[in-house]
Amino acid sequence: MVATPKDVAKAAEHGWLRQGEAFHRIFHRAPGFLASTVAGRNAVPHAPANPVPKCKQEVSETYLKPADLTVRGDYLGDEWVHDAGIRGWATAADTGQLAIRSADVLAAGNGYAWLVATNQRIAVVIPARFVDLPASRAPSPAPLPGLDTSLITWWEQPPNAVRGIRDVLLGRTFAGAPFASIDFADGSNLLLRQ
Repeated sequence: MVATPKDVAKAAEHGWLRQGEAFHRIFHRAPGFLASTVAGRNAVPHAPANPVPKCKQEVSETYLKPADLTVRGDYLGDEWVHDAGIRGWATAADTGQLAIRSADVLAAGNGYAWLVATNQRIAVVIPARFVDLPASRAPSPAPLPGLDTSLITWWEQPPNAVRGIRDVLLGRTFAGAPFASIDFADGSNLLLRQ
């Protein structure tokens, strides 16, 4: 089972990382759904707007659904961060921008896909066991106890597709809710709960 960032790193060492490639960051995969704002229109939860691969594993029953209040848009500013059913939010001017494309694939992963950044790319990866692949294209499982799968890439962009990654505190509480903010070079943004 690839359940933690350490698991992702271990599995990636067996066939996913390229020569000279090293992780910059493996983004936390908090349970919950993604939401989006495209051209000023909110979608809670986010539904893929572009063609996406298919995950053969259904969304976990433990995932909280977004609150009706968030779905209706009855929140002020970033109050949506206090909805435990939302794990992140993509914002873009149109569906072709990178934040939406990455959110599409993360959403299609039904909670099993990971966003990772390396010195050579930013990518969405998923354990191969969650994808129907012909035997000729299926990677060998990583030879590690408990990790009966390898990683495959569902989406990737070169590192210059990202303008910056920063940690931010959002919300209406004193401590704030920690998120990673990925600013793409095309002006779109993806926030992921950390």
